[in-house]
Amino acid sequence: MRRCQKLVLLTGIVFFTPHCIAQTWRTQTDSMLQVAKTATSTVKKVKLITDAGFIMLLQKPDTAVMLSSQAESIAESSGNDTAMAMVYALKSGVQLTRDNNALTLEYALNGLKISERTPLPADLMGSLYRKLGYVYRNNENYTEAVAANKNALFYSTESGKPYDMAITAFNIGNVFNAFNEYDSALVYLDKSIAIARSSNFQDVLARAYMNKVLCYNGKKDYPKAFQTVSEMQPYISLAEVTPLTKGLIYTVIANLDLRHGSPQHQLAAMYLDSMKHLMTVTSPGKDNLVDYYLNRSLLEFSLNHFDSASVALEKYKELKNMQDSVIKSGHAQELATRYETGKKDAQIKDLDQENRLRKKLLFSSLAASGVFLALLFWVWQQNKKIRKQEGHLNYLMKELHHRVKNNLQIVSSLLNLQSTRIEDPIAQKALMEGQHRIEAMSLIHQKLYQTQTSSRVNIREFIAELSENLMHAYGYKHDYFNLQLQVTVQELEADMAIPVGLILNEVVTNAFKYAFKNVNEPSLYISLQENANKLQLTIADNGRELTEKAWKQSASFGRQLIASLTMQLEGSMQLNCDAGAVFTFTFPVKPVHA
Repeated sequence: MRRCQKLVLLTGIVFFTPHCIAQTWRTQTDSMLQVAKTATSTVKKVKLITDAGFIMLLQKPDTAVMLSSQAESIAESSGNDTAMAMVYALKSGVQLTRDNNALTLEYALNGLKISERTPLPADLMGSLYRKLGYVYRNNENYTEAVAANKNALFYSTESGKPYDMAITAFNIGNVFNAFNEYDSALVYLDKSIAIARSSNFQDVLARAYMNKVLCYNGKKDYPKAFQTVSEMQPYISLAEVTPLTKGLIYTVIANLDLRHGSPQHQLAAMYLDSMKHLMTVTSPGKDNLVDYYLNRSLLEFSLNHFDSASVALEKYKELKNMQDSVIKSGHAQELATRYETGKKDAQIKDLDQENRLRKKLLFSSLAASGVFLALLFWVWQQNKKIRKQEGHLNYLMKELHHRVKNNLQIVSSLLNLQSTRIEDPIAQKALMEGQHRIEAMSLIHQKLYQTQTSSRVNIREFIAELSENLMHAYGYKHDYFNLQLQVTVQELEADMAIPVGLILNEVVTNAFKYAFKNVNEPSLYISLQENANKLQLTIADNGRELTEKAWKQSASFGRQLIASLTMQLEGSMQLNCDAGAVFTFTFPVKPVHA
């Protein structure tokens, strides 16, 4: 999640103003500030200063902070609402570059609050709503992020500024993409591309195409993803496209080709070489460097260049450890700040309560009501603190599950690469089975960070996705395979979902491997029901290969794993082979305490 938030933040920074990309930024800012000295209108003076501040955000952040203070002094002394709203827009942008979501939100809302009493220019309203969109996206409040950006698009269209329209349409597509609403994302990304192409906004155009590739990759429509890569190629090397954007694009294309491209991975090789050249002339961003060395190691492994693969993998580990240390340091600093703030709040509350007690001596008739109100206030404050801490812990757990999922996917990819170098079919089979088990656990951790809480898994989505993945992995298609799912349970606690998911993976994998060899119309039925604190998992196929005797005599690892996991859940298993194999597992369900 931290990487996604950083990507959105960097996107937002670059999109504050098109002047940041130009080489004449210093001349432009000097000219603006010179004109501001002679401006007679407060609004015009503040606008020139804040416009210069936005340009300075990427070039000289400290100067941007100084300009925001200068503009704020002028706006406050004049009492002009429009000028003050411009100041809030700049201050919100400053805090966005510092990754301070709380202050970014506060300043943007302060600016919009002014609009309730004073009509503001449409471009200023669009700028304030875009800041809200960035904050909501960073905090994974996707509904609010879409709403804020749609408001920004409305005001940008009203102001008639193509650049603002292009970046806002891009932002909406980016948000939809983030929570897998790919069709909606493509609509707004195409709109951004159309505006950017007509006005020659090259960096916006390149980023919009990159996000289209991510959309099609998310939809698993890989032919269209590669087609979009071809469409965006003329724009990648243009002068206006920033090094950061180029680095992101190279990474996206390399990832796509390594996972779904040709065995030679020509696209990945070409763009990783481009990334290598980019690294020699500029800095493409720390996240892009981490991805570069990971993709480089995967590419070299696939080409059997083991020495260079090992070097790249070591460099990846080094950068990843540095990145993780920075993230942990940031979390520790945040916790320390919260502790100090809480400590000061507690001292203030103690003083306030002492003052209340003194007043009660003078106003004895109000003593009972004063104590009651003070108690309610204290309980409210404590509940507020608990909710904040719970939200932070939930964020940390989601981050942990995200990282575990990513690490499991890396292990799965390495196993896949390793299997291509092994000729022994038994060893290949063992590696493939291990890969499926790792992918099943990875999918569970993915569902954990996608749910509202970090301790429950959306088991319905997990079963659907796992069964689909295994069906395709063993060469079956819906045209001639009858897959039936009847799952009435929406979520399970993680400590139950993980073993249940592994049991399901073992039984379904075994069915696809052996059950349908001589079956003309293969079918598989999966049911998960809960009744009277009992969870019942049923997996039935119409194959004739398995018998109850053969199952009892089997000493395979899969059978031992199923038995161990069933015992772990204090459950039971029944097998009926009269009309195909029907596995029925029953597990006790512990009641969930609110």
